[in-house]
Amino acid sequence: MIQRFTGQLPVWARTDHPVLRYELARAAGRLPKRAQYFRALWVVLLGFLLAGIGYLIATGFLRQPPGQNLTESALNIAFWPMLIVQLLMSAVTLALTGGTVSEEIRRQTWDNLRATAGGAELTVRTRWAAVFYRIRGLLAVVLLVRVLLIIGILIDLTAFQGRYLDLLINGIVPDVPLPVAALLLAFMMTASLLLPLTAVGFAAAMGLLIASVLQQRTYAVLAQIIYLIARAFVMGALVFATTQFVNGNLSATDPGAWALVGGFAAFGDWGLAFLNLGFFGEIWATIPFGIFLGLALLAFSLAQAALTDWLIGLAVRQAERRG
Repeated sequence: MIQRFTGQLPVWARTDHPVLRYELARAAGRLPKRAQYFRALWVVLLGFLLAGIGYLIATGFLRQPPGQNLTESALNIAFWPMLIVQLLMSAVTLALTGGTVSEEIRRQTWDNLRATAGGAELTVRTRWAAVFYRIRGLLAVVLLVRVLLIIGILIDLTAFQGRYLDLLINGIVPDVPLPVAALLLAFMMTASLLLPLTAVGFAAAMGLLIASVLQQRTYAVLAQIIYLIARAFVMGALVFATTQFVNGNLSATDPGAWALVGGFAAFGDWGLAFLNLGFFGEIWATIPFGIFLGLALLAFSLAQAALTDWLIGLAVRQAERRG
């Protein structure tokens, strides 16, 4: 099954491609085995720490249950740790791609790559593809949490003799048939799985663009830090504003509320909060056309993927011109 999936990838994104294999081997060889074991141990300890922090936040420091049902409890515990992991993933992705050109220039190989037909483009694209292999552990955690929450949604749909979705769409604007509501819910679940992948790809492409435009390492690192600060600020602002809106402490027009919650899902938590059917159903009931947010997220993830491909092409052209 994995071979069938990887067979759909471009040739330069497959692990049997010599350039990508060289890139992954070079990255793996930078740390000795003992350092790799220590890093893995620290990652496990950090995971337990984040899970403990998430549990304390979800329970109000052990003063209340984490949620009203298993799915809500799981999401409340995982929400803040996942935000931290996703922000960390963005930072690691930028760091992995932000020095692509400067590293090749420092090794005195960039001129040879530019002189080779397609050499610069192949280097940029394989560095982009290598990111997904090198952060596969973090990606696996982010996607696994989402898969478990989706399974929880499917279990929740069997509540009330299988009429739970019927109850959620009762009285919403607009009135949609049950099959349409089920399809829109499926769009949301699909988008929640795609958004982490497209967001990582976009961050990697941004790192490559920074590397190709700012080939001096100091300026490139500074640009990466500014980008990460802006990313964290946008995420924090969207999470705060959406929390205030849901709690009734912030008023907004119907279009403004739709844009706020949609922006929160697209740029803030990558659709994670929507995997609590109780919360998503509340959005349907309070925001007109809120049931279409899943479709909008799916369209956004596809548009982000297209924009990522354009950014990679732009990075290639900039690198060939400025290198």
